[in-house]
Parts: sequence; C-alpha cells; structure tokens
Amino acid sequence: MIYLGYSGEKKAIIEKVIKDNKINRVYIFAPEDRITDYKLAVTSEYITYKQLIEYEYFYKVLEFADKRTLIVLDECLRTKNRNDLTYNCIRHFLNQSGHQIIFQYLPIIDSIDDFMTLFDFDTKSQWKRHKFDKELLKECSLSINEIPIRFIFKETKCSTDTNKKYDAEKKKLFSNLGLKDPHTIPRNLYLVTGKEKIKLFDTDKKYIGRNNRFKLENMETFKAKIDRGNYSVFEFPHNFIDFTDFLYFSKQTEIEVLTTDSKIDIWYMERYNNWLKELQDVYSNLR
Repeated sequence: MIYLGYSGEKKAIIEKVIKDNKINRVYIFAPEDRITDYKLAVTSEYITYKQLIEYEYFYKVLEFADKRTLIVLDECLRTKNRNDLTYNCIRHFLNQSGHQIIFQYLPIIDSIDDFMTLFDFDTKSQWKRHKFDKELLKECSLSINEIPIRFIFKETKCSTDTNKKYDAEKKKLFSNLGLKDPHTIPRNLYLVTGKEKIKLFDTDKKYIGRNNRFKLENMETFKAKIDRGNYSVFEFPHNFIDFTDFLYFSKQTEIEVLTTDSKIDIWYMERYNNWLKELQDVYSNLR
C-alpha cells in the first residue's frame, strides 16, 4: 500500500501489517539520512538506498525474502528515471516478497509521472510501461494525507548597481555557454541578486539557501539535514528534489520566500508556483 504524507504514524502502520499477515521478516529501505529504527518485534534489517545496488545487500535480500517478508520503502522516490538501477533492484525484491508498504511524504518530485514509480512498487511493476491514468489507480492501494503547501513572497527592489552586474553576468554566461548545460545560466544569475535579499534578513528567523556565501547567522543549506521547524527561503534550490527534501525535514507548509524584482527572481518564483500547481493537481487526480 502507498501512504502519502504520513510521518509519526509509520510504526503503527508497519506493526499492523506484521500482525495481520503473520510477517516474520522486515526489510526497511530508506535514504541514509532517513533511516528510522522502528524497533519491531520481528527480525528486521535496515538498508540504505545507496546500499541496495551493492552485491552484498542485493543477494542477501533475494536469499531471505519470501511471501512472509514485508518490505518497507521509506522515502525512496529519489530520481525521475523510472528505469533507474536502484528502482530495478527494488522491483526484484518486491517481486520475491509477499507484502510492501510505500511511505512517501510528497507524491512527486516535479510531475505526476514521478508518482508512477510509487505505483510500480505497489503493483509489482505490472504496468511499468504505462503513463499515469486515473483508471489505473484501482489497481493500487492508496492512502493520502495531503500536504497543503503555500508560498508567501517577500520582495525587495534591486539597486542600479545590482542590475548592471546582472546584465553583465547574463551577457557573460550566454557568450560562454557553448555545449554547457543551459541550466547553468539561471543557476548563476540567481546568485547575483542574493546581496539585495540581505535587506530583508530578520535575525529572529531561520533561513535556508543554496549556500551561506554571505556568512549570515541562522542560515542552513538545502543539502543539510535540518531540524523540524519554520525556515524562510533565502533562495530556491534549482533542483526540485532538494526542495522536497527540505519540506520532508522541516514539515512546514507555509513558507516565506525572499525575492527581488529582477527577471531571474521572477522566473524562479513562477517556476515554483508552477511546481506547486502541479502538486495540487496531482493530489486532485489521486483522490
């Protein structure tokens, strides 16, 4: 069964499946920073997401998994590639086990296609080549706690000096792009306006950004394992998975975002508003 948006209830859900199905062995797969010891009464093994493709762990699971085995996938939606090697290893494990629980805080990374990876896991990949179709939902078991994300944008204007630097950097990036990834342009342009956002900085708040190049107090980065709490976004990460990780750890739903009137800040603002709309549409389609 797929559980979306669940947190503290996970242990109780796992224990009920164990009891109802006379499970004698449990494997919990999760990213290293999300491994949770559920202290279960049956034989349990915790394997990190990265370890799943290693021979030692791959063959160990295949050797011992059977119809009385429960596999728990705890936040294992880590890439958009539905045919990823790690996903294919997980499919082998699921095909050999009798039961599975799929926990995922948000149903997507950035599009409804991502949900189909979770769908594959719950349906033994019988519809692996199919795109999302509401009719297919009857083939999986799904329970949803919708996460109601909301952005509050706090804006400041760019100075003449910053606008000049922005134009110069834009010209430089385009002239040197060549065969480089086009996404290097917005990634780098977005950094130019960071100095302006310091004007909005409140020492009583916690912030999160791509890095702490300005050496600000109360600033964390998206790559850090943050504590649960409220953070203001100093700047969005370019990759959506970094943002979904942030939402998983912080558990906040109302998010203040610092921004400017520059075209690049407007571009990122629209990009994340579109991401939010996609998330809301996905919830609507899954219900």
